[in-house]
Amino acid sequence: MHIHLPQRFRVLLSFCIVVIVAMVFFIKSNSRPKNDYPHVTGKIIYLDSAMGSLPTRDVGKYRYLKIENYPYPFEIYADEQGARIDSLKKGDIVTARFYETSNTKEEHINRFLQFLEKNNKLYFKRTDFMANLGYVIIGLSIALMFFFYTLYKKNKIPY
Repeated sequence: MHIHLPQRFRVLLSFCIVVIVAMVFFIKSNSRPKNDYPHVTGKIIYLDSAMGSLPTRDVGKYRYLKIENYPYPFEIYADEQGARIDSLKKGDIVTARFYETSNTKEEHINRFLQFLEKNNKLYFKRTDFMANLGYVIIGLSIALMFFFYTLYKKNKIPY
């Protein structure tokens, strides 16, 4: 039994446009200037490479940081910046700049730390990987739009 799903040109273009709009918001949330992020300053009460059953992948590349004035621990992918973060100690006063999503509250962990500073010295800066991923997805969506347009012009996709 073959199920034929509707593959109309307008639906496909609309999907690509929705993806592009979503990626614009994704890029904006991951590439704002440092001072545009909410922040918390407080004493480090936990810093380790594991927390409970976390991490579930890439063991040794993550750090878990808990600051006294913030309800959730931060999960930090610190592959290249791990040594800098490891130089911090329990009791140090740090400033964390981050954003939250609904997942932060549901999972009780913040995976969106953008900057970590102590005495105005930067110990962690989120890489541009996420913003670059957004640009790649936008590029692929635009390429798909041209591909769908070509198929439409060849009467392979009904209007």
